[in-house]
Amino acid sequence: MKRSAKESPNIVLVGFMGTGKTSVGRRLATQLRMRYVDTDDIIERDSGRRISNIFEEDGEAAFRELESEAVLKVSKRHNSVISTGGGVVLKEANMIALKQNGVVFCLTATPEEIYRRVGHQTHRPLLQIPDPLAEIQSMLAERRPYYEEADYMVRTTGRSFSEIIAHIKRVFIKITRNPKWREPYA
Repeated sequence: MKRSAKESPNIVLVGFMGTGKTSVGRRLATQLRMRYVDTDDIIERDSGRRISNIFEEDGEAAFRELESEAVLKVSKRHNSVISTGGGVVLKEANMIALKQNGVVFCLTATPEEIYRRVGHQTHRPLLQIPDPLAEIQSMLAERRPYYEEADYMVRTTGRSFSEIIAHIKRVFIKITRNPKWREPYA
């Protein structure tokens, strides 16, 4: 399938909270002159509620359903940088949808670095517990196989935004120059 410049593939950023998806995604979109979209923003806009309220009032399962709806919307886009929530990878259907028209990069960081970046944030419902670092370690171990389903893994610990963005741009440009960069899923 030949794609026009108008229909260039998306760059999809997955990874655990605090790995830099939003910060990297916004900068990357600006540099590549692509649209930026965040699935959490879509969930909040469409539901009229904050993510933390959805978790508190309806639970994680209800949030994951809203997240899947947001993924279906954004996966139909072209020429976008898409940042996703940390648990988007837990549903295989989400990853299939995101890969249909996107190259998926998983941003990674050490548990200690994640805790340093987000441990003080009160809007992270999964970390509002007595030992958030232990929870981060446990959740990372549980999610590792799902994150490894990404097309590329990108370490963010100890790297500047410039280094991370340059790496993603280099990989993305190299692989998408091939007109058959990915055969569509059947």
